Amino acid sequence: MLEWTQPQLSDGGWVRRITEESEELGSDVSFANIYLLRNKYHTQICHYKDFLLRRYEGTGTRKGYAFPVGHGDMARVLRELEKDALASGQQMEFTFLTAAQQAELEHYMPGRFCYTGDAGDSDYIYAWHDLASLSGKAYHKKKNHVSRFERTYPQYEFTQMGCGNWEAAGIVADAWYYEHLQQEDESLQKEYQAIREAVDNFGELELEGGLIYVNGTPCAMTIASCIRSGVYDIHFEKAFGECALNGGYAAINQFFARSLSGVQWLNREEDIGLEGLRKAKMSYHPKMMLRKYHAIERR
Repeated sequence: MLEWTQPQLSDGGWVRRITEESEELGSDVSFANIYLLRNKYHTQICHYKDFLLRRYEGTGTRKGYAFPVGHGDMARVLRELEKDALASGQQMEFTFLTAAQQAELEHYMPGRFCYTGDAGDSDYIYAWHDLASLSGKAYHKKKNHVSRFERTYPQYEFTQMGCGNWEAAGIVADAWYYEHLQQEDESLQKEYQAIREAVDNFGELELEGGLIYVNGTPCAMTIASCIRSGVYDIHFEKAFGECALNGGYAAINQFFARSLSGVQWLNREEDIGLEGLRKAKMSYHPKMMLRKYHAIERR
């Protein structure tokens, strides 16, 4: 019988060990995301053999089991998930399925599921070199934005986040949140709460990030984590005030990318169906879109 628990900070070690040995690129397997979104999606996890199992009780496509991550007898693990669904009286569902995982599910359980996809669930994945260099015609506008920032604030300072300065990210988050508070957007409040929790548990979640200061005041920040070697997940990126208007977002994006080494891919997560967010993410020319699918067992 599978034993499910809500993600705890102490789970980080074994979860990261399993994901490090995987070939996953998806933002959903990042332990920081698993932990920070645990209340939003009522997430539960299970350490079974050498597998990470996840179960989500959100709405829409955020409901069901995630495909097992790990090495071993996949057929046996899927049978355990099947028994778990039967025991709970639930129809078997899978969420966050990549195309490769969909194919694997069909291999082990052929013809049993109906699949649907939502473009808003796709992860935008970029080549690290592209975002670090902004070279070439495709990135001309982005490079101009960074140049505008540097001309406007010639005394700016970029620094990586670490012990002793991550609270500055909270200052940026506070300013960004109150600047947009009039929008009365529930998702805005949930994102702000997730940022604050990330800042409060920065070390325990093994997060990384970057900060931009202007005249000694933090005005832009980004928070990220390593999914596995060579793959980073950008969780949050915020700027506020005149800094945001004068190229702050383009600047923090490039400066943080340049501060990384040994990285091949940067996952900037999904656009959740928001047209403005989709346009912004496409403007950085992703190398790939990691499509994700929802599967529900046929009746």
